[in-house]
Amino acid sequence: MKKNMRFKIKFTKITVFLISVILTALVAFWLPMSNYFIPKAAEAMNLGLEKENPIYTVFSDKATYITDDWEFYWEELMVSEGHKLYIPDLTVDLPSAWTTYEINGERLNSGGYASYRKVLKNLNSSENMVITLPNLPGAYRVYVDGVLVSTNCGTEGDIRNTNLSNVQTKNYPISFDYSDNSEYEIIIEVSCQYSSGITVLPVLIEYEHYMSNMTALLVFRFFLVGIVAMFVISMIALSIVAFKDSRFFWLVLLCLTFMFRVLISGNGYLVANYFFFGLSYEIILSFIYATTYIIKLALLMHISRSLKLKISDNFMVFVSGLFLVCVFVPQFVTEIIYDSANYMFLQAVSYVIDIYLIYKISVEVAKKKRFSVPFLIATCILMASLVVDNYFINGYISKNVEFVFPVAGTVFILIVLLVQIVRIGEAYVAEMHAAELKEELADINMRLMLSQIKPHFLYNALNTIKYLIKKDPKTAEQVVVKFSKYLRANMDSLTQKTPLPVEKELDHVANYTDIEKHRFGNRLNVVYDIGCKNFVILPLTIQPIVENAIKHGINQKPEGGTVTIKTYDDEEFFYVDITDDGVGFDVNKKPDENDERSHVGVSNIKTRLKEMLKATVEVESTVGVGTKVLVKIPKNDETRLEEC
Repeated sequence: MKKNMRFKIKFTKITVFLISVILTALVAFWLPMSNYFIPKAAEAMNLGLEKENPIYTVFSDKATYITDDWEFYWEELMVSEGHKLYIPDLTVDLPSAWTTYEINGERLNSGGYASYRKVLKNLNSSENMVITLPNLPGAYRVYVDGVLVSTNCGTEGDIRNTNLSNVQTKNYPISFDYSDNSEYEIIIEVSCQYSSGITVLPVLIEYEHYMSNMTALLVFRFFLVGIVAMFVISMIALSIVAFKDSRFFWLVLLCLTFMFRVLISGNGYLVANYFFFGLSYEIILSFIYATTYIIKLALLMHISRSLKLKISDNFMVFVSGLFLVCVFVPQFVTEIIYDSANYMFLQAVSYVIDIYLIYKISVEVAKKKRFSVPFLIATCILMASLVVDNYFINGYISKNVEFVFPVAGTVFILIVLLVQIVRIGEAYVAEMHAAELKEELADINMRLMLSQIKPHFLYNALNTIKYLIKKDPKTAEQVVVKFSKYLRANMDSLTQKTPLPVEKELDHVANYTDIEKHRFGNRLNVVYDIGCKNFVILPLTIQPIVENAIKHGINQKPEGGTVTIKTYDDEEFFYVDITDDGVGFDVNKKPDENDERSHVGVSNIKTRLKEMLKATVEVESTVGVGTKVLVKIPKNDETRLEEC
């Protein structure tokens, strides 16, 4: 049965792990796959191809992505400098980094400036349109037939001298009127300090729709930041006032990093740039990359502490060091951080940790640990959204999905908040309940203590010692020592407010049974079968049960009998089994007056074990056969000392 239970748990955790990883991967990579390769294959609309009479109608509620066959002019500003050479260095597809281009056998470096040119034919639109490059790190200006229609670096000055320290994204509406053989020349000038050209998809979209959508997203972005900020303030207040726990530190760090990333990424930087001392968006982009690792490190630390995952300190140190390297080293090696291919490979380092964390949480789900399911769902959502956000920042997703990470991050934080509210509520209820039980348990402990120091046991023990002094002084001395230890353990239990190792309680049982064996002689046999002793139990719980077994079971049988004390464990519980082959009793029969005191003692033990350790006591007895008392203690960090 034990093997079947272990197999069931192992099968469950593998199933949960595989389902979680597969669903996370599907969500994380579906958007990049469907929005990068599909637009290049199908949604590009072949805007520059010759056909008999093509008319391309641009719908106001849909974006058109201009991907293929752009002429590339290295270190040329065709409109700003009036160059009309029209002899391209290369023909390229977008999005792409020019660090992948070769001119005259040499690969281009990051940083620099260039122009991209494409001719669109036979366009027709009923609304004013705009061509823009959302989320491009470098400075750009878009011209249609020599007229500026979009820029993120203002309209004045040389584009090569701007570093986007003051973001001024402006869009000017244009319209396309269909006529035979109508052509529109699109020229995009780009200047980069560290990055490498148009690494996002140029988008053609209706002007009013674009502006209203961007405004709505900006408002929504800061609304989410406000929600998380309130949550952070609450957590800090709770950690100061009530709960001094490292979980809150890592959760607050995660929230602050999340807020920072949401504020500085996408169109959020249009507002937030005023608070960052004029840093260019290219520099800020490196901070966005770094936050990925900080968020994942804080996530790992918070969840490992919240669910009390078994993760070694050495592994935590290794992950922390690895993530710190990924955060800081690329800042000094710009060709890594600003090359999207290199950076996406660098991001893959964190995916291994993602899979590991999902596996560890899946193990806890299989064990049915409380709150493990919401943590697993929230973690998968956050990890998938980070992958999507990284692909979007690097231009692998054509559609504007900048809201995915802010929403997913807020969902994660709200789930964690709900868990914390439940925990705080339970802690409050438990505290109130504990206050009510404090006096009751104190009274129970006192009555239990007094019940253990029974006059008849003291008289019997002293008489036994008196007899042994005359017959066997050396043995009498040993019994006196055991009797002293027995009394001391009883007295110590008055001040013992926390559980103690089961081994100590078994020592107390041994002192008691050794004294009784001298009194009962061959009529009493005590057998110990200790399979597991690395757990805790309350003081004066096993000994009173053993005493009942001797007094009401073995003593009532003329020939005596055996009391067996056994401990063992399985995946869920620690067990203490006290069995005797005495006279037994009818468990359904109300105890008579002679047994009432014993009944109250067992009842008190049940109450204490339930309230302090969530343990249960099961009693089975058959008249003429014997009695079995089984104590079941749930396995958790409060009851487990170490693996048995």
